[in-house]
Amino acid sequence: MSIRIQRLAAAAAVGIGLSLSAGTALGQNKGPSTGSTPYAVPVAPNVRTYSIATVDNVSSADDTFNKIGGGTYGMVGVPDGLGAFDNGDRTFTVLMNHEIGATSGVVRDHGTNGSFVSRWIINKDTLAVVGAKDLIQNLNLWNGTGYTTFNTSNPLASGAGIGRLCSADLAPVTAFSNGAVGTPARLFLSGEETGAEGRVFAHIASGANAGSSYELPRLGKFSWENAVASPFQQNKTVVIGTDDSTPGQVYVYVGNKTGTGTEVDKAGLTNGALYGIKIPSAPLEDTAANAARNATPFGIGKGGSTAFSLQIKNTTGDVSGLTGAQIQADSAANAITEFLRPEDGAWDTKNANRFYFVTTDRYDQVKDGTGSQIGRSRLWALDFTDITNPTSGGQIKLLLDGSESLANGGLNMMDNIGVDKDGNVIIVEDVGGNAHNGKIARYNPTTGNVEILAKHDTARFGDIGTGATAPFSNDEEFSGVIDVTDIMSDSLLRNGLSDERWYLFDDQAHYGAGTTAQVEGGQLLIMAVPEPGTLCFVGGMIGMATLRRRRRR
Repeated sequence: MSIRIQRLAAAAAVGIGLSLSAGTALGQNKGPSTGSTPYAVPVAPNVRTYSIATVDNVSSADDTFNKIGGGTYGMVGVPDGLGAFDNGDRTFTVLMNHEIGATSGVVRDHGTNGSFVSRWIINKDTLAVVGAKDLIQNLNLWNGTGYTTFNTSNPLASGAGIGRLCSADLAPVTAFSNGAVGTPARLFLSGEETGAEGRVFAHIASGANAGSSYELPRLGKFSWENAVASPFQQNKTVVIGTDDSTPGQVYVYVGNKTGTGTEVDKAGLTNGALYGIKIPSAPLEDTAANAARNATPFGIGKGGSTAFSLQIKNTTGDVSGLTGAQIQADSAANAITEFLRPEDGAWDTKNANRFYFVTTDRYDQVKDGTGSQIGRSRLWALDFTDITNPTSGGQIKLLLDGSESLANGGLNMMDNIGVDKDGNVIIVEDVGGNAHNGKIARYNPTTGNVEILAKHDTARFGDIGTGATAPFSNDEEFSGVIDVTDIMSDSLLRNGLSDERWYLFDDQAHYGAGTTAQVEGGQLLIMAVPEPGTLCFVGGMIGMATLRRRRRR
């Protein structure tokens, strides 16, 4: 038997240990550590989804795991931004935001309730959860002149902690290290989507200081969707922040790496200046005269581009002493461009000068045939002239203008995004309580094609014309999508082909029926998008193995 066939057979054998949903062949696979099948149903041919951990939010004993260090650990709802890295021992680490309010949930390891980051160790061959725990042990908050540390020994008052950590970014080491300057520690960035006074944090995920989180006042206060660091290795540190407001801005932080201080000092996250994206041709993505969202934004159509510049904030770029309201006022006074709800963003994996982001706008009823309201959710690219000199600006390009029909891959209310190793943009929808079934899609920037990869399980969450099944509702959203192909490159779950792609993501099932600790429903999942044709062989291997097992009974 060839090595390639051996790997395929091994993958088939592992597959026998995963529960296959009735009627879905290899489509939906229940992982060994959860009692629930995947909330995501494949749409594109040969796509496979796997559930890893679930909070069904119906009992206190739902999906509990070994806690790293001893005890048990329960999955908590409203999972959002994700990060992952290989541990080098057949397991990988997952970092997961939980977007719960500052007054919700129970007291966490950093001493108070509210939003937090969980840390998971997953077996890459079986997707079994080895263990989990809270990442944040020490929370360092800015007091105007320095940091005050809060933890179980010095806890914040209940409700005074972190609120609604949203999308996240675990950038490669190259984002924060360059030779003698910077830090090799993995930094997980995430911010509070809580309105104008939202803060942003760097959570240290590796090294001697793992478990410490720092507020980053130099990056500013606003309703943070995400803070995304450029992976391009240089002495400068470049982080783009998106303000999820209506309207909201896109900000660029530029700092300098150092060789001394804390991990965040060395990473260049405490000494830089904040700028706003400014499009001279128009201060607004849409105007009141464009109430129907039909006009071309900034005078450009789909595929078109126009220049943008970087407008420095607060004269010097130092916003560490400003409130969010003051930052917003400064942006308005300096005509920093306002977009229709900037959501998630991600750097291109093929072009260091390109940054993608989406604007959500509002639900398009016309596209779904459910009403007369028009929405224009759009995909943009910021093409910097030179990422080593980001303040020189560049061109902003409109890639998807929101008018695309459902038949042509049209999406509604784009939210979380990621870019895979091939340069494709993975996009999820957040339609927020509308009958539209939220989906995951893949956009190819070379061809402009949009492919729907998966959708929510209609039997649980419903769709247009189909109601949800209690306790589930139609208020559902996938989030946190990241490419983990390199991590899964040697997993026994692969089909033995080098171009199989793996995407890790989660699901926010917005219903509350369980304990105070659980808050809401949710699930951690992974999806495989294999080369066409391979699945037939693996399916046959699993089918034969299953048949033989039945005959032996």
